[in-house]
Amino acid sequence: MTTETARGIIIGHLADTKESLEGSRQLDVSWKVACGANVAYDQFPSQNQLFYPSAKGKDLWYDPVFRVETIDGRNVWCKRHYKVRTGETPGTFRFSVLDNGVTSNEFWTVVGAADDLSWVVFHYAGAAGAVGQRYLGGLLCTPDGALPPEKELEEIWEVFRSAEIEPWELFVVDNNEVSIGAQEAGPPPLDYYRNTAAIIG
Repeated sequence: MTTETARGIIIGHLADTKESLEGSRQLDVSWKVACGANVAYDQFPSQNQLFYPSAKGKDLWYDPVFRVETIDGRNVWCKRHYKVRTGETPGTFRFSVLDNGVTSNEFWTVVGAADDLSWVVFHYAGAAGAVGQRYLGGLLCTPDGALPPEKELEEIWEVFRSAEIEPWELFVVDNNEVSIGAQEAGPPPLDYYRNTAAIIG
């Protein structure tokens, strides 16, 4: 895998980028999370991922937009804005984000992907320096957030196993756009950061 191919894979299906690979569906998101392995992060419903090039330099931006239910029962959208730098090894990336005054750093790896971009498996390892928190996880992402067909899953589970994640560790994400919670939250603010980042870098 080359660095250019890896960038194209994580940019995935997002429309209006010059680095899209063949197979990109030109959508309003790069990927949706179908399932994940970290109980603290991967159980949120309606998980959208946007990866896009910085307007300046060779870095990328990553904007996860996901739905949460507040303690008073409301459904709202949450979003983050990560800086993404290419790792030394093709297929690896370094993420950083400032969240509530705490800087978190993550190391992501493209573990495997379908030739037609129908799915991708990511592994990530992160740490929030100020609080000493460390975490690991893995994600299966697809263009629409649905699990791939049954006939493809065994290959995907083997990809997860290569990253030391077993299928039974994965939590399926609720990406139902017509669920009560999704309807209450309204349209996700997918371009909240992208419109500005595309101009200032």
